[in-house]
This record gives sequence, C-alpha cells and structure tokens, in this order.
Amino acid sequence: MEEVVTVANFTEPLEAEMAKLRLESAGIETFLAGENARILEPGLGPLQLQVRASDEADALAILADPGTDPVPEPATEPDIS
Repeated sequence: MEEVVTVANFTEPLEAEMAKLRLESAGIETFLAGENARILEPGLGPLQLQVRASDEADALAILADPGTDPVPEPATEPDIS
C-alpha cells in the first residue's frame, strides 16, 4: 500500500469537504483523517486531508490555486427604438 501524506488541516468540516471535493474532481483520491472522531466528539482536533504520496505535489498545487472569479457581464438596457 502506498504511503499517504497530509496536505492540509482543517478545523471546519465544511472547508475540509470543499477541499476534498476539489481534489477528487481532479482525479486525486483523498482521505479525511479524524472525520469519524469528530462525529463522536465535535470539536475534537483538526481534520487532516490526506492523499497518496505520489499525488502530493498536484494536490498542494490545486489547494494553493484560489481559482478565478467569473467576471459578470455588465447589465445593459434593452434598445427600445
């Protein structure tokens, strides 16, 4: 079995899930360490987002990229001539 490494720690479960989904959508298999412990005891330590060691560099690059916000088109008034 390949070694897993922690690429991020989260105190908020929603943030951990969002990061996990970003990596999974890029085809990187993930694991959240501490997820089951938090169900039994909320507030118990950070969640650790882990990936295979061979995916570490890609995972870190994806998590570091804030992405771009789409720039909305300016609203225009309809031409009623």
